[in-house]
Amino acid sequence: MAEVYKFNVKLTDLEDKIWRDIEITCVSSVAKLAYSVIAAFEGTASHLFNIRYNGKRYEIEFEDLGLEEPVINPITTKLESLKLKAGDTLTMEYDYGAGWEFIIKLVTISEMKKGSGTHYPYVTDGRGKGIIEDTSTFELIEIINEIDSTEELPKIYDFFRDKEVEWDYRKFDLNYTNIFFKDKVAEIREAYEMAE
Repeated sequence: MAEVYKFNVKLTDLEDKIWRDIEITCVSSVAKLAYSVIAAFEGTASHLFNIRYNGKRYEIEFEDLGLEEPVINPITTKLESLKLKAGDTLTMEYDYGAGWEFIIKLVTISEMKKGSGTHYPYVTDGRGKGIIEDTSTFELIEIINEIDSTEELPKIYDFFRDKEVEWDYRKFDLNYTNIFFKDKVAEIREAYEMAE
């Protein structure tokens, strides 16, 4: 019987302001976990990523990056093969130029209810907006501090809505996130795996 992993995912340096709880099946790939993180934090699959666990690096190699450490294909690696236990922590890096980093902690492992496989991946809780593409963590911290001190909201381009919108990091809508979540995960998967 398949199991469901519940991960708490926090944006490094903004752990108390921007985080998500994501449920995903153990038979999902490491890549699908990464796609779920990118989708949950409003990323657009515009950059490279890697997940690290237990001294190993999981990354889709589009070209030889000349890395000294061995790289494992996350598309063909199932989460269950990592032999995770509750409390284990993975890290994820997205957009190497901007340096977005996520701390991914396995909170619980539960038995998947029969017939519920299509429910996953799913966001069960969260706080704060996601990242702003083509900015860095440092720039996002500055934007958040500016909002906190002035209450003025910057406008950013929303790729999913294809227009400029006011951006308030304090707004997180769980229902809205999940309405489009699986579609976003599928789009992100296609973007990475069709390009491979």
